[in-house]
Amino acid sequence: MRRLALAAALALTLSPLTAGGAFAQTAPATASRGLTPAEVATWITGLGGRVGPVQTENGLTFFTVTNAGLTWAVFFYGCEASGCGEVQFSAVVPGAGATLDAVNAWNRDNRYLKAFHTAAETPTATVQYDVVVLSGEGVTQLADPLTVWLQLLPKFATGMGYVPPQ
Repeated sequence: MRRLALAAALALTLSPLTAGGAFAQTAPATASRGLTPAEVATWITGLGGRVGPVQTENGLTFFTVTNAGLTWAVFFYGCEASGCGEVQFSAVVPGAGATLDAVNAWNRDNRYLKAFHTAAETPTATVQYDVVVLSGEGVTQLADPLTVWLQLLPKFATGMGYVPPQ
């Protein structure tokens, strides 16, 4: 264990010396910030999702997706002209089963998706999944997060007592 720690410390100490002129380099001016809403919408459509138009309301850019009886949204954050650095999958699930206790149980027992409860005439539970987008990696970097979302969203909806219309 001491050898591993020593090797790591040595590598960190020597890395500036072996990097040569790396400190003098600058990032290209045309580097992309991340993904555009249009890129993500086209990709999800290609996977079979029914995607609504890209919208901006109250400063938030998003589109909706309908898939397997559930409608959810994709929100975009940290956007610049070249793209957005963060994506959030989000769904609002209405129903009598969407109680504060049910949402708390979800957050306690499940990973990845976070949820919160909104008390109203018809209570709702909102579930979200945040993804940091890497520059230059393309839209396929969302493949694993989308898989997690699509596996856990129906589980969440069912846990909140939601039954999709037939």
